[in-house]
Amino acid sequence: MRISEYNVRPDLPQELKALEEIAYNLWWCWNDDALELFRSINPASWEKSRHNPIAVIGSLTREGYEKLMKDPVFMSRLEAVHKQFTEYMTLPRWFELEHAKKVEEKMHVAYFSAEYGIHESVKLYSGGLGVLSGDHCKSASDVGIPFSAIGLLYRNGYFHQYLNSDGWQQEYYPYNEFYNMPMRRALNPEGQEVCVEVMVENRTVKVNVWRMAVGKIELILLDTDVEGNSKEDRQITGQLYGGDSNMRLKQEIILGIAGYRAIRAMGRKATVYHINEGHPSFVNLERIRNYVSEGMEFRTAVEVVRKSTIFTTHTPVPAGFDIFGTDQVKKYLGPLFENCVLNINQLMGFGRVNPFDESEGFAMAVCGIKLSTYRNGVSRLHGEVSRKMFKNIWPNALENSIPVGHVTNGVHLPTFISEEFKTIYNRYIGENWYYKPYDFTIWSKAENIPDAALFKAKQRQREKLIAFARKHLKSQILQRGGTSGELVKADEVLNPDHLTIGFARRFATYKRGYLLFMDEQRLHQILNNADRPVQIIIAGKAHPKDNGGKEIIKKIFHICRKPMFRDKVVFIEDYDIEVAKYLAQGVDIWLNTPKRPMEASGTSGMKIAANGGLNLSILDGWWDEGYNGENGWAIGAGEEYEKETYQDHVESMELYDKLENEIIPLFYTRDRAGVPREWTRMMKQAIKTCAAFFNTSRMVMNYTDQYYVPVHELNSAFRANKHEEAKEYVLWKDSIIQSWDNVQFVDTKVEADDLKMESGVIFSAAVRTDAIQPENLSVCAIVEFDGASGEFKDPEFVELEFKNVENGVYSYSTKTTLKKAGKMKVAFAVLPRHKFIKERFELNQIKWA
Repeated sequence: MRISEYNVRPDLPQELKALEEIAYNLWWCWNDDALELFRSINPASWEKSRHNPIAVIGSLTREGYEKLMKDPVFMSRLEAVHKQFTEYMTLPRWFELEHAKKVEEKMHVAYFSAEYGIHESVKLYSGGLGVLSGDHCKSASDVGIPFSAIGLLYRNGYFHQYLNSDGWQQEYYPYNEFYNMPMRRALNPEGQEVCVEVMVENRTVKVNVWRMAVGKIELILLDTDVEGNSKEDRQITGQLYGGDSNMRLKQEIILGIAGYRAIRAMGRKATVYHINEGHPSFVNLERIRNYVSEGMEFRTAVEVVRKSTIFTTHTPVPAGFDIFGTDQVKKYLGPLFENCVLNINQLMGFGRVNPFDESEGFAMAVCGIKLSTYRNGVSRLHGEVSRKMFKNIWPNALENSIPVGHVTNGVHLPTFISEEFKTIYNRYIGENWYYKPYDFTIWSKAENIPDAALFKAKQRQREKLIAFARKHLKSQILQRGGTSGELVKADEVLNPDHLTIGFARRFATYKRGYLLFMDEQRLHQILNNADRPVQIIIAGKAHPKDNGGKEIIKKIFHICRKPMFRDKVVFIEDYDIEVAKYLAQGVDIWLNTPKRPMEASGTSGMKIAANGGLNLSILDGWWDEGYNGENGWAIGAGEEYEKETYQDHVESMELYDKLENEIIPLFYTRDRAGVPREWTRMMKQAIKTCAAFFNTSRMVMNYTDQYYVPVHELNSAFRANKHEEAKEYVLWKDSIIQSWDNVQFVDTKVEADDLKMESGVIFSAAVRTDAIQPENLSVCAIVEFDGASGEFKDPEFVELEFKNVENGVYSYSTKTTLKKAGKMKVAFAVLPRHKFIKERFELNQIKWA
């Protein structure tokens, strides 16, 4: 039997057109008035659709339209929300005010990511990377950056989780009905629907292009589930992170190559390309191929791509990167490049640390790094880890000067702060926290919040979390075929007045979800203290192939069922954005126990702090720079261990000690009004220090000032005179590399009348070269005080000035003041200098004296 399917679109009357306009822009998902407006239309449909306005509108009949139009309260609210939306879309933002010239120059950022977590009803994400990408988009809109995000439109999205009667994780996959998603087909400048084609293996794959509005920016999504494609090719965008290595390679071809073709077909002229993690790195190869096909010389094309790209890594270990073999690359990418000057060895070279080592595979992250001007980790500590991880790409550079920086992640505050706390902030801090969350002075007003009001708001959020947890638990019991007795008990678990600890994240073994449960008897004493009771809510998924992570979940599941823990420990299945919001808004303590330095950043704890919660965490990721001794607690002092079992023992014991001796007593020490004054003081510290800095508005402004604007300017200079500047740079670079072996120091000196603090010192050097002119050399004294002998940790590069030339020897010197006392270490180095070199060790060419 053949069943045909047709999409019947709603036909809203003119009076309700504003409702449709709002529903098709994901701005609604971070506006509380808009969320409540859609919920009020049909609360049952709202819940059933996982809070999807398109589905809610689609469920209405003509009678439903009439009912809404006859409801003056609803129509008034619709008018008010539409006014908010119109103002949001039209008022100038930070970027337009601070970088008006870049607006005139038509700066535009193309941001590529494999997943986007924008709302629980839009199932295009798996976890932290996706939520971060979604928050990046929202804040890019909030601050007004010209921005297009590119991703894949998954037919099934990431898996839903449930546990069987033994606690073993089971997976099933959602089916994304495209007609129920807030998106429409992307159009080209002539108004026609965009469909691009990509050669995958030996077949042409059609890719439909969709457009989703996220405030003022756009999310462009690619879909291979297209009539005319083979069944195999229709499945390329079938499942987020699904299938084997070959499927992952095909998905990344679509993301990078079809993604680039899509934005070109839509008429978008990006001046900055931001590659978010290694998955989209093929966009760089496609751009090279495209430039070469238009007649540009290959090496020039490589530099043009490099000088318009930034790359962000989110992974702290090399094992986290996708790596493909030569045969795979040749099979799936070879046909794409067979009419280009790129051969398979050149292709593989872009993805290898050593391009000539044929034993290396093609690492997507290495490709992204090599074909970018700027690279960054996602926290200060992760920047350090990344420099160590990628040091072999720049073997001649000092480790701390390896060209990988950092921009610390943040969270989108309007999305994750509860209504209760928004009201509190509006009243005592002022509404500017919403419009300018990056303004630190605004958050200092958190001291104005009365302790009682702050603690009461947190209590109300805890009550909502407990109600949500009980409801969720009953649903889980029903799904497993539980008894009526279990359902009755589900209404008795947890207590809204008890100190509540939250632990939720991907259950990878390095995140150590088991650490809190290593001593069950001691945990029992902590949780069941009659005077100071404590409870724990846990959530999180393990990767479908991660049996180690699943074993941890199973162990926790069985602990939850023990009589001494049954009412005190609850596991919420199917962790997603909705669950994350309830936890972030309701828990008092957020527990984070990764093995340092395995957490690149983490963002969950940032959401907790913005809602007045306190972090108890290993000093890893963002907490390594967020913790100040007054805004939460640290486990350990940043130690790293060789023996894992010893580390687990030490840190679990410290965890129990801190709970028993510091955290629990502080929470339950109340004054006559029932308010824990010292606790609320720490809540305010967390709000002032964490919400003020660890938000994505500050984050995207950092990206803009550190990377987007400089890359746009660099790209503009490179494009000048039909890329003549780029061509000249390539010739200059070739000449430098060819002549570099002949660069040598003749003499260096450190001269001072008296080596004491505040006295003058002259650094001088004489350098001989055969062909390189002095203006093309950067001669430096590398200076550092104290620290270990014979090595540099964080030195200062003191630039020497060119003085004269005599007999082919260039003399450089500079005078400076000794600002410190102690052991001064000095070395001299010479590096290439050019206006287009933005990172000191970029070319990996250096000569030491």
